[in-house]
Amino acid sequence: MDQEIFNYIQNYIVRDNCKSDTIKEEEYQRDDVQPSIELETGKFLGLLIRLINAQKVLEFGTCLGYSTIWLGEAVKQTGGKVISIEKDPKLYQEAKTNIEEAGLSNSVELVYGDISEKIRDLTGPYDIIFQDAQKSLYPKVLENSINLLNQGGVLVADDTLFKVKGAPRNLGAPVDEYNRKVMSDDRLYSTILPVGDGVTLSYKIRQ
Repeated sequence: MDQEIFNYIQNYIVRDNCKSDTIKEEEYQRDDVQPSIELETGKFLGLLIRLINAQKVLEFGTCLGYSTIWLGEAVKQTGGKVISIEKDPKLYQEAKTNIEEAGLSNSVELVYGDISEKIRDLTGPYDIIFQDAQKSLYPKVLENSINLLNQGGVLVADDTLFKVKGAPRNLGAPVDEYNRKVMSDDRLYSTILPVGDGVTLSYKIRQ
């Protein structure tokens, strides 16, 4: 995105929770975490949850809880709940603290464990599923995700323009495979938006 356009958008977006600013700063300072979604992506997710009045939201990949706070603030408005899964024990504990400090403990449930294993225990259906975990998992857990999604629900995946943005093959290839799969699945109505590093939206038409 052109820097002037990016700056213009950023100037108008207001954070839903001030805790997200400190988390974002920490993400950029640390070598052991990957930066989470961008500000405009967080606002987009918050808007999407409010638009469809989502009650049950599932997140793959909590990290420090930056995106989780955007989701949590939105479901606080709709009266819903976020379940977010994180496999790193250190990040899980840090995210738990951040969620508490953000005042969202009643709106967010953190689950510790591997997504590829935990997904088998989930019962759904979910109104929104947000995928922002390890990129190799994107295509691997797609079928489970579709099955867990409510008819009329939305599957959202972040970083889906990694391939064309020059990301390493181990990051770009799986998200490219994910894009090809959702675009060709007749249960879904999908598009890719140039928001942040790419957001793929998939609306579930039928079971």
